[in-house]
Amino acid sequence: MYQLLFLIHGMGNGAQPTGAPAWFTDIVTGLRVAAKPFAHDKDLVLSSPKAGQVLVVPLTYHPLFDKIRAKWSEQSPSESGWLPLLKGLAFSDPQVLAKLPGWVATAGAFFWTHVLDVLLYRYVSELTVPIREEVATQIADAWHRADLDNGANTAVHFVAHSLGTSVLHDSIATLGADPAFSPGTHLIQSVVTCANVSSVLETNFPAYASVDRPVDAPPPPDGMVATHRSFRHELDPIAAVKTFRGDLHGWPASGYADEVATDVKDWNVHGYSHYLDNPIVHLRLFERLWPREAWATRRDAAIQAYKDAPGTPCPAAISNVRKDLRAILSQPLPQTTTGFIDIVSRTVKTLQDARQACAAEAP
Repeated sequence: MYQLLFLIHGMGNGAQPTGAPAWFTDIVTGLRVAAKPFAHDKDLVLSSPKAGQVLVVPLTYHPLFDKIRAKWSEQSPSESGWLPLLKGLAFSDPQVLAKLPGWVATAGAFFWTHVLDVLLYRYVSELTVPIREEVATQIADAWHRADLDNGANTAVHFVAHSLGTSVLHDSIATLGADPAFSPGTHLIQSVVTCANVSSVLETNFPAYASVDRPVDAPPPPDGMVATHRSFRHELDPIAAVKTFRGDLHGWPASGYADEVATDVKDWNVHGYSHYLDNPIVHLRLFERLWPREAWATRRDAAIQAYKDAPGTPCPAAISNVRKDLRAILSQPLPQTTTGFIDIVSRTVKTLQDARQACAAEAP
């Protein structure tokens, strides 16, 4: 039998340059690098899985946002003309229209490549529902195919980042409405979330009471996840607004743990790769993928090696982004969704400034 590992991306994955590798290429490469010291790098495959291997399946939803941007590009060659087009969409919250100019001014060009994804998913139901259904279909198709291949119930795992944590939560909840996909028929072995925003972006699927909760978490009937691990970085403002905390909502330690990363190895503290490169994150995934390994005895050494690693070679830029992110976090954080997008806009701009500073600093 082989296992399934679903990866789902966050905001901004449609902003990659033409000809760049698919968004998940770097993520899979990073996981293979992390798994290599334990002789499991070749067990992570993208096709034709053999017994004992893990088939990595990308869950992609950014093309639906990209179509909107492409349509606007035809109507206005400059992003300055996109704001009226954005205001013409059917937003579920009228307050959003008043805040749009401020968000655009704060994030600049990165509003249109990154923040816009969050905004459209949360507030425009004409996109929200199709995205959930598209991702749910991707999950169901791959899972069903794996069960047929294996001739048995497949061990299934998920890793999600940022906006993708909310999309995944909603998509699994959408699937859970089907009696053929429920705790009585399907079990998710593990869910690993990085910068989980499903609480602050919650709509009609409760963040802590939907089917993607641990099997023994209240309320009945049972959830369908054996183990849920939530990670956030202490300097990531996006993960700090209405922070996801299953342990504060009745989720038992037997099925849930919340961990905070502290090391900074790159200017993009919020980045998917920055989270997964950290052994406190990827080892929790590995111990579920390959549970017979002695992970507990390897953990301390792996964490120390990560701490000692040099990281991205732009120390001044990284030092400055630490200060800038602390400045955002030092102020009272909003607990509303529109306030969250305020923070996303500020954080995205801060990280993109750090990226430019890092590039200028590199030898």
